[in-house]
Formats: sequence, C-alpha cells, structure tokens
Amino acid sequence: METLNKSRVKHPIFESNIEDGNLIATLRSRVFRRIKALKKRENELIFKAFVFPLLYLAFYLFALSTANYLIFLLCYAFMGLMVVIIFLNLIHEVCHENLFSKKSFNHIYMLIFDILGANSFIWKKRHVIFHHNYPNVAGWDSDIEKSKFLKVHPNEKGKWLTKYQHYIIILYPFFLLNWFLVRDFRDFIKHILGEGKYGPISLVEYVKLFLFKFFFVGYVFLLPIYIAHFSVFEVILAGLLMFIFAGVFGLFVLLPPHVNVNNHFPLVGDNQTLPNSWLRHQLFTTNDLVEENWFTRYIMANFNFHIAHHLFPNISYLYAKEVTEEIKNFCIENGLVYKSISIWQAFRDHYKLIKSNSADESIWEQNM
Repeated sequence: METLNKSRVKHPIFESNIEDGNLIATLRSRVFRRIKALKKRENELIFKAFVFPLLYLAFYLFALSTANYLIFLLCYAFMGLMVVIIFLNLIHEVCHENLFSKKSFNHIYMLIFDILGANSFIWKKRHVIFHHNYPNVAGWDSDIEKSKFLKVHPNEKGKWLTKYQHYIIILYPFFLLNWFLVRDFRDFIKHILGEGKYGPISLVEYVKLFLFKFFFVGYVFLLPIYIAHFSVFEVILAGLLMFIFAGVFGLFVLLPPHVNVNNHFPLVGDNQTLPNSWLRHQLFTTNDLVEENWFTRYIMANFNFHIAHHLFPNISYLYAKEVTEEIKNFCIENGLVYKSISIWQAFRDHYKLIKSNSADESIWEQNM
C-alpha cells in the first residue's frame, strides 16, 4: 500500500483486520515464490523502451514529410495509438519503478510522458497514491473524478447535467483532450488555492508543466502548420484525430477494471474509516477481464489482469498471468471474491452504472 503525506491530508483508514493481514502476507509469500522461479523477462521491456518511442517519432516525422493529407491524418492517428501503447507498456511501468533497476532511470524516463502531452508529476501522484490506495472511493480515487458533470460514485451529489450523463458519454473519446487542456492545470491551481491533496509542489514542477505543454503544442500543431503542406484547419483536425484515437483506445483500458455495477463504491465513514481491509477493498472494487491473447499481452500490457496489478503494483505486468493464477486459486481456497468478466460485459455494465446514477434515486441497489 502506497503512503500519503500525512501532514497535509487526513486520508481514509482501512479496517484493521488481523485475519486479512495474515491472508495478504500468505498471498504475497506465494506470489513472490512463484515469480522467483520464473525466467526473467525484463529484456522485453528494455526493447520496448527504445522501439515504441522511436515508432512515435517515426510517425511524426513521416507526417511532416508527406504531401498526402490522408497519410498525414493516418500518421497522427497512429501517434495517438502509440501514446496509449507507450503509456501502458512503459510509462505505467516506470511509474511503479518496474522498468529499470535504478530509481533515477525510471524518474528520467517518466519525462517521456511530459513530451507526450501529460504532466508526469501530478499524474504519478494521482495514480500511485490515490487511485491505487482508494479505487472507487469518492473524493480520493482520481480515476473517478474525470468530470464534474459525470456522476460515477452512486452516492455523490449530482450536477444539473447528471440526468443526461448517459448521453454525455458519447464525449468519452475526448477525455484525453480534457486531460491535456484542463485537468493537469486544474490540479496545480487547486494546490495554489489550498484545495489540493498532492503534497508540496515545487516551482520546478510549475515550470515543467508549462514548458512541456508548450513544447507539445509546438511540435503537434505549430511546427506542422509552418513546415507541412497543409492548412491551419487541416493540422488542427489531425491533432484532434490524434486525441480521439488515443481516447478511444484508452477507454478499452481505463473503463473495464473498476467503473461498473460489478464493483463496490465504498463510502468513507466516521473518523475517515473505510468498511473493509485493504485486501478486500481491492478485490471488491476491481475486476479482471476474461480476454487473453497476444494483443492483450504484448500491446495492452496485460491490462486484463488488473487485480494482480492492484495487489502487486511493483511486480511487472510481464508476470501478471502467473500472479493472477496465484490470486485466483488463493481466493477460491479462502472464500474471497474474485471477479473476471468480458470486456463487452464491462462496457455494458459501465453504461448501467452511469444510467443508474443519472436518476434522482439510484435504480442500482448495492450494499456499500
């Protein structure tokens, strides 16, 4: 479990349960023993660490050199796909320090995320500290705070647009555009206003925020306008296409594991307490996907084995299948919940959640 800056944030506390503490200790022992016996696979990651960014660069350079607008659009679309692929296979790994053995190398490599348009500093805070510790907890899980108009947690207070939110989901493909233009800046501004929960933010991080955002706009939009063979409108359209392709591709990873009616959305009780132990909380709020093939393995970085990642974030996705086998068997042996559904069921059940939450009174009843 990742730690928070206790001096700034009074964070939720999981139920203290000796039995569950012993269970997670036993599970960890079994998993680490299984991983230790496996052949090392890290060379795959090192290969991807060089090849995937070079592919992104190649698509970009080819876009600048072509006089064919259709090819220009395709290059930008593939750049959008590569953003997600790089994020899943590499940025996510260095965030959890699973790529390089030296921490400093992981921290340096994270700057690629800034080059791709995001802010690596604030995203790592959101992901490692808040999403991993508190999935599906309103006010704490950053992944269910995408938009103030979208009510994800059944017990959150809705906005005036909430009753239409099951129609608003058609805007999901633009969520990365919102991330780039709004969300990163919003989190920094909240810190300035004293409403942030991410701990101290140095002046250097503010400089990096604006420097890399301007750099991204410069090479994605401004430079092609000046040196490519296309109009301002055509370049902007290509940039939007890049965001849309990245957004649609990213939805296949971000939505299925947590935000659907199969999972719990616990409430923080009195004295900042949560109703379950950390182990049960992760199992109640997360599901795996039944799909397993070369695409989920090599392109999507085993995103289908999501419970393994939440219970063991510092074990590379390269070993997620074996970790999942141990988790599944352990849950069966000890009467613990383990959920695995199809990706299409996950999307369908996500819509059910959003539709239910759009009503004045939730039509989805669940024991929270």
